[in-house]
Amino acid sequence: MAIEPDGRNSRLEVDQLRLALRNVEPNFWLMPTFGVIMCVMFSVWIDWQSLIAWWLIVTIGGLPLGYVCHKLLRSRHEEIDDVRWLRIAIASYALFAAGWASMGVFLWRHGSDMDQMLLMLIVGCTLAGNSALIGSCKPFTFVGYAVYGTTLVVMPLREGGLAFYGLSGLAFLFVCYLAYMSRNIYDTARDMLRLRYDKNDLIEALAKSKVESDRARERAEKASRTKSQFLANMSHELRTPLNAILGFSEMIHSGAFGTSVAKHMEYAKIIHGSGHHLLALINDILDLAKIEAGGMQLRADEVDLKHLIEDSVRLLDAKARDGGLALRAELPADLPKIVADERALKQILLNLLSNAVKFTPAGGNVSAFADVDQDGCVIFGVSDTGLGIAKDDRARVFENFGQGRHDVTTADKGTGLGLPIVKGLAEAHGGSITLESEVGKGTCVTIRMPAERVCRSAIFRVAS
Repeated sequence: MAIEPDGRNSRLEVDQLRLALRNVEPNFWLMPTFGVIMCVMFSVWIDWQSLIAWWLIVTIGGLPLGYVCHKLLRSRHEEIDDVRWLRIAIASYALFAAGWASMGVFLWRHGSDMDQMLLMLIVGCTLAGNSALIGSCKPFTFVGYAVYGTTLVVMPLREGGLAFYGLSGLAFLFVCYLAYMSRNIYDTARDMLRLRYDKNDLIEALAKSKVESDRARERAEKASRTKSQFLANMSHELRTPLNAILGFSEMIHSGAFGTSVAKHMEYAKIIHGSGHHLLALINDILDLAKIEAGGMQLRADEVDLKHLIEDSVRLLDAKARDGGLALRAELPADLPKIVADERALKQILLNLLSNAVKFTPAGGNVSAFADVDQDGCVIFGVSDTGLGIAKDDRARVFENFGQGRHDVTTADKGTGLGLPIVKGLAEAHGGSITLESEVGKGTCVTIRMPAERVCRSAIFRVAS
């Protein structure tokens, strides 16, 4: 016999109870109807007072069973998965069975063989019918045999004599045979329900597998689109500096301008700038590949974030002035040091500052900021008064090669790698990134580093 998990075993008991209740539900109105017919039949031997008393017992005794059937058969499984309801159902069925079996008391006529044989036949048929109807539920089966079986065996003993003792013995064997049949019905019902559960589990597993397959297909399609997008972006981003390097180096090599030192220096400067741009692009691609592969190795050191931000602002200051921008750092005097990878933090700051300077028109402001929030976490980032990012584009700018519509409106388009790298580096430190932006009013990108990255010495100073 298979051992059922606790959850499935409880579910089996409830569903077997449902099967039994569904079969006996008509007894609520059917048995009183049969009772009227029996009262008319037995009026030949029994007085009407006894007949009416028995009929009232049958009718009233069936009311709780009718209520339980109505309640449980129209409720969801989780609403009746309770031992209390099982006990109520058993008690209501026992009350109903006792009321019907009381015919052995109210309708038994001493000395009337016809009355007695008719009662034996009715109780025997009731027991046989209930064996089939409630065989799926073991507690109901026990109650049925305890009430109807006892009535069938005991009734002949009230008369005494060899014939009635023999009849009682036959009734006992009949009850045992029906009990054996009920056990087979119970096992069949249980196997049927197990097969239903297995079928439902299989359907659920297939549905889950289909969902996972669809997700895997979507990931594969997304990866394919990303690859195609990568090739489309890189074919332009890589060719532009390479063409400049090859073209201008070829002109220098061919001596097209003779010994003009000024032209040679101009072309060398263009070649150097193109090479620098190409190196930066390749570094970005490699960094992004490391982040996505989980291979980014962080070197944890104590980092003076205030000094790092000021240094990054100085590096971009000349470019900001060339664009007619005001670039400044807004930092508290007591900004604590944090444990982080200094190179990664500098890359985050330079990417954010470069984006802000690139997409802020002349006359605008770019600010680098940092502070400690109420949870003890260090926050830093960059805000600007630039073009802003549309609401629909805010999620896309964190995707690889994702660009907002503001990229299209500027001559200096980005590659779409800056913010994904910033996001990856922030998350590699256990931090998070948030972006707030409004078209035409500017953008603010904030990095939040967890409190455990604040240096212990800084924590001690704050506490003291």
